Amino acid sequence: MLLRDYTLAHAHTKVRGIFCLETDWSTQVRKSPSVEPMLELLKSSPLAIPFIHRNVVTLDALEYYTKKWAQRSHSHYPILYLAFHGIEGEVQFGDLRRREARVSLDHLEESLRGKCAGRVIHFGSCQTLGVSQRRLHRFIEETGALAVSGYEKDIDWVRSAALDFSLFASIQQNTMTVSGMRAVRRRVLLRHGREVRSLKLRIALRCD
Repeated sequence: MLLRDYTLAHAHTKVRGIFCLETDWSTQVRKSPSVEPMLELLKSSPLAIPFIHRNVVTLDALEYYTKKWAQRSHSHYPILYLAFHGIEGEVQFGDLRRREARVSLDHLEESLRGKCAGRVIHFGSCQTLGVSQRRLHRFIEETGALAVSGYEKDIDWVRSAALDFSLFASIQQNTMTVSGMRAVRRRVLLRHGREVRSLKLRIALRCD
């Protein structure tokens, strides 16, 4: 894949910014990796995708920033990128020994209920989308999201970050509609099918 593969279509579509919330990946904060350099590459590339990046290590911070993202003032950043730890049906951040460090899809669903029309939520975390199709579609219906994506299994950090990069680039090529996101899903599978299957990337849409 080359970035020029995306530029022709991108020239005729509106840029979709990324609103990224990321946790500290290890207790050694100075040595902890970050997805921010990947976002910087998307911004400095011919795609020129803007982004907002915030660190989240508490539930209060998560709720504060997800509410900010859902506001009209951030409509130019319709992609919410949750770069966290995860287990099935949950995201995790901060001090994993604390109960407040685990947030379920139920909690996120309630917090974002009816606020995500025309927006995409991507879980860059292990296992979070290892839930039933019915559960995932309920999350989409309740939040109003256009699409929800993420991984069903434990994932390699570098490989998943590369796949996230390609997904965000692909979203720039189509309208933010069900048919547009269906085209994005086909494109990602066509170009990265082996990685999609290996990492069990799941992209669920409204009306699937």
